[in-house]
Amino acid sequence: MSLSRVAEMNEEPHAHEKLVAKATRRDPETASSSSAESHQNGEPSAIREPSVAQSPLTIYLLEPFILILLFAYNFSSTVLKSQIIYQSCTSGFGYSNEVCLLLGTKNATNETKRIEEVVQPYAARVVVVMRIVECIIPAFCGLFAGAWADRYGRKPLLMCSFLGYGLQYLISAGVAYAAMQTGGMVSPWWYVLSIVPLSCLGSSVTYSVAAVCFLGDVSEGKARSYRMIAYELAIYVGLLLGSFGSGYAYEATNAYVVLCISACSILVALFLMIALLPESLPRSEQNAATPDRDVLALLKDLWSTCSRHRAHKDRSIVFLVMSVLLLAAFVSDGSNSVFYMFMRAKFHWTVKEFTEYESVSILVPAVAGSGGMLFIWSLRQCTSSSVLWLAIVSLLSHSSSSLMKSWATVSWQIYVAIALGVFKSLVNPMCRTIITNLLPAAERGKIFALLGILQTLSPLISSSLYFAIYTRTLDTDPGTFNLLSACLYGLGMVLLVAVWHKKSTNRAYYEPVFR
Repeated sequence: MSLSRVAEMNEEPHAHEKLVAKATRRDPETASSSSAESHQNGEPSAIREPSVAQSPLTIYLLEPFILILLFAYNFSSTVLKSQIIYQSCTSGFGYSNEVCLLLGTKNATNETKRIEEVVQPYAARVVVVMRIVECIIPAFCGLFAGAWADRYGRKPLLMCSFLGYGLQYLISAGVAYAAMQTGGMVSPWWYVLSIVPLSCLGSSVTYSVAAVCFLGDVSEGKARSYRMIAYELAIYVGLLLGSFGSGYAYEATNAYVVLCISACSILVALFLMIALLPESLPRSEQNAATPDRDVLALLKDLWSTCSRHRAHKDRSIVFLVMSVLLLAAFVSDGSNSVFYMFMRAKFHWTVKEFTEYESVSILVPAVAGSGGMLFIWSLRQCTSSSVLWLAIVSLLSHSSSSLMKSWATVSWQIYVAIALGVFKSLVNPMCRTIITNLLPAAERGKIFALLGILQTLSPLISSSLYFAIYTRTLDTDPGTFNLLSACLYGLGMVLLVAVWHKKSTNRAYYEPVFR
């Protein structure tokens, strides 16, 4: 599951981050005409939006619900992968239950370490198939997500996504319980079944579309970048709490209990959301939304919107920043699919050791993310490109962290990689802010919908590529895939430097976009 691309995260959710809806409260025709007028005057129209009518404090409930969702995801993520390895050992290869229970523990022998090297490629194949199933249908849903969010509101999409994740963990808990009762003799391929309801209900596409649409409705101007960081911070805090508690809960109970806790957390959040969270899009605007069209017409419309001529360097800048977001999602999805197995193979960590590391790896960027608000304020006092420079620094942080993971030979060096990745949480909200500020409100949905589709499809390539690299280097250097991650983040920095060069051709026009 990648919620995260969820933010990168773990490297999840995440995530998270695909579509900004109309943040105006104007008649659509008026909005379009004023957007055109703004562009004719040489001004980024997104900066000139009027204030959004805001609800009471309930509009701030979105972040806590997202936090609960990400808590439940990370509470079970590592445990589920460990359970897949265990059931691959018992059911997939026929080893005894007693031997397979020693895998990934401090009681492992040379024989069990050899068995783990045999079992891991099989288990990794199961994980990759789960990722592929998770992204195929949501990619199709992504074509309509923008239209659905505008036509039916933000809240129904959020509820669908939460229901999908709740059903996934309920089914996974049932499979784990059956394995517990039969000594592990249940095929790990049954976990692919748990992904089907999640995939049909949109996976991370629907929740991220609805969440970012919601934020676009209730915030504007400079406040939007702060709200985007708060959203990213909620993701990191949820992941942190889930990871921190996961190892202890698993050590005290078993995979079945851990998966049940995740399912119950999400379903309780769903009921609270139904009762408390307001709909951010007025009913009058829902009724005025454009009716659903066929897939081909939507694709043509998305592409024509993305490729049409824009003032100054707007079109090329939008494409470059979208490419950076795609690269970040590609690396996150690919690395996340094999990273836990890499840590088990190279450092022989237990679930508890990995979740403790994971907690620290989430905490450090989360603190940096909250500090990102201070950085933005400080940079705005001395440069006209604060948002752009934060994105570049974030990619540099990503790249150096990946290099350290690749070169690490002892456990403490993995923690050094965390320190090097201190700013990694900033690239997504900064790039989203640039695109949001560049585009008129009437076009954001289409641009972010196309980006969401491409990000959702990226695991089809990234997970398979990283799986192939990992399994082929498992016997020699299992950390080789981290070198690919570092190179791709370096490419992202090159693209953002190109953005900086293009915006330098008209500083007065682009100053409000990048501050």
